[in-house]
Amino acid sequence: MLVLFLIFTIILFIIYKTNIIKNKYIQTFIKYFSYALLISLVLETTIFNYRHYESLIFKNNTKVDFKLITEEKSTYIEIKNINKKVNNIYLDITSPEKLGLKTTIFLTDEANNLYYKAGTHTYLNFIKNSNYIRIHTSGKSNNIKIEIKPINVSDKTKSKINKNFKINEIKINEKVPILINNVRLILCFIISLVLLIVFKKSNLYDIKFNSKKAKLLYLILIILSSIAVIKISTYNKYTNSVTQMNYNLSQYKNLAEALKEKHFYLNLPVSDKLLALDNPYDRNLRNSELEAGKDYYWDYAFYNNKYYSYFGVVPCLLTYLPYFLITGSHLPNNIGVSLSVIFLIISCFYLLYQIINKYFNKTSMIHYLILTMFLILTSGITLALSDVIFYYIPIIFGISFACLGLGFYLKSTSYDKLKIKYLFLGSLCMALIAGCRPQLLLSSFFAIPIFWKYFKNKELFSKKSLKETLIFIVPFIIIAIFLMYYNYARFNSPFDFGANYNLTTNDMTKRGIVFDRVFLGLYSYLFETARINVIFPFIHGHHIATSYIGITINERMFGGYFFTNIICLLSLFILKFKNMIKNKPLYHIALLSPIFAIIIIIADTQMAGILARYICDFAWLFTLSTIIIILTLLKENKLNKTIKNLIIVLIFLAIVLNILNYLDGNYLYKLNQELFYKLYYMFMFWI
Repeated sequence: MLVLFLIFTIILFIIYKTNIIKNKYIQTFIKYFSYALLISLVLETTIFNYRHYESLIFKNNTKVDFKLITEEKSTYIEIKNINKKVNNIYLDITSPEKLGLKTTIFLTDEANNLYYKAGTHTYLNFIKNSNYIRIHTSGKSNNIKIEIKPINVSDKTKSKINKNFKINEIKINEKVPILINNVRLILCFIISLVLLIVFKKSNLYDIKFNSKKAKLLYLILIILSSIAVIKISTYNKYTNSVTQMNYNLSQYKNLAEALKEKHFYLNLPVSDKLLALDNPYDRNLRNSELEAGKDYYWDYAFYNNKYYSYFGVVPCLLTYLPYFLITGSHLPNNIGVSLSVIFLIISCFYLLYQIINKYFNKTSMIHYLILTMFLILTSGITLALSDVIFYYIPIIFGISFACLGLGFYLKSTSYDKLKIKYLFLGSLCMALIAGCRPQLLLSSFFAIPIFWKYFKNKELFSKKSLKETLIFIVPFIIIAIFLMYYNYARFNSPFDFGANYNLTTNDMTKRGIVFDRVFLGLYSYLFETARINVIFPFIHGHHIATSYIGITINERMFGGYFFTNIICLLSLFILKFKNMIKNKPLYHIALLSPIFAIIIIIADTQMAGILARYICDFAWLFTLSTIIIILTLLKENKLNKTIKNLIIVLIFLAIVLNILNYLDGNYLYKLNQELFYKLYYMFMFWI
């Protein structure tokens, strides 16, 4: 890969310098492409490999004798009588299969006559960087002991590994070779290219967002993003290794079977033990007498002695059911999540295109792409792709329909009179939200500012506009009738979606509304900080600390929305931009977005609790309001170069922090340990 990068760099520099290509935009792009290649090459061979250059001055490099000591509770390597300054240790350990060892280093030196614990290091025989352990001793070291433990394996496997691995050799003060990481090289190139294009003022900014060149690029990016999403979803070995009918991952799969058989209850056996409980929704009582997955099924709605799925039915109708009917097998959850994320990517591209086309049509392609990526990556897809379980599917589908519906509504008003086709599609998308994530139906109220002018002019909801009015309301009526029937057939109420009957963390039939939960929810969802340190993946989740005495459900969080997306604090000051945002419908969309977001936060907190995935419900609304403010500032030319660059930096910071949320160790480590450590050593080049 390094050689290819070097060859491409030379070729592109020659093309650029000789002006073979006359198109000024392609010529500029080639220039930046070659610079990015050069920057990535230099970084990879210098900074990211500085341990190589440091090791060139290490003295007394030698192979050492050692003893492998196996005791009942521990296995360790001991090296004695070194009497040298030890700068690093080189381990060469082989195994019949991929091997991971947690090594804890104990040593003596001129400041410590007895062994002290110097630190830990993870050795993996499939990652060459891990062979070298950098050590900082106080003067010469005489004895070193390395305790070794297999990583995250069962006792049976642990015993097997301890008997089968072989230590080939151990050296001290070994010269570290230049170790090229191809993924890091490509990542460096992409980041360098993006930064050069964004921060170097060039003729690329002259390309308008709606030009033919730009539209082709958008299509390519959507296709590449879709491929990346599907690829990323396959890294989740936990989800993909679990049997397809696992009790707590299979709600949509079970629902697809039920719908095929033309009934709404699920084909899950109801145990006599569950039926015998006085209150099956009492978690402590249930768990004291029953076993989850055997005597009852976790997180299903249980009503009138039958199981139901309380999750929105629309994603199942669009994905799981057709797949099941066509193939006879069930759609894997990771593909279901992938499809929802791809749908969201397309919806975000479409929504921002319509906003910019209608209100900011002089926007450059580059600004459109930056803001679209900002909306996509702050909407919660990184959390969805980190877990890849079906819980995210109704949420992401709901957001996608909201963005697409809002885009269609704006498109319908972009002509001399209302365009019926887009009016119908907008209402259909908005209505379908109810069958995905009911609380997101708030976004349908964006129709009020968008169509207020048409209502006043009697182009909607009047005798002369009967056709337009019917086109607007009929999708809501049809979807509402279907969902009300669906709810009534299951729970004897047209308005009950069944969430309160779920067998989960608490009895939601008696959860109620408690005022004291509101402030905890607002703080946790918006302003809570995450744990940050210099250990990959740098941002680490933590459980919420609270003095609330009572039942309030919470799980590990990665910091509040504004911690990750600090620039979106702008949305809280939307009133300050009232006079600047001259178009009233646009201003009211920007104003209503944070209001709707706060209402959803309060509703989620009261109905279910504080869960990381619920950030997806409202994140896109704060981001949408912020984007409208940024576009207005750009249009009104209210930003000097420094402030403009600062805004772009904050947007990129938000994107990076959202990606780091995906890489959070306690999820990625459990889901795909091999991938975790490959990324660990890619980023932590200094260890």
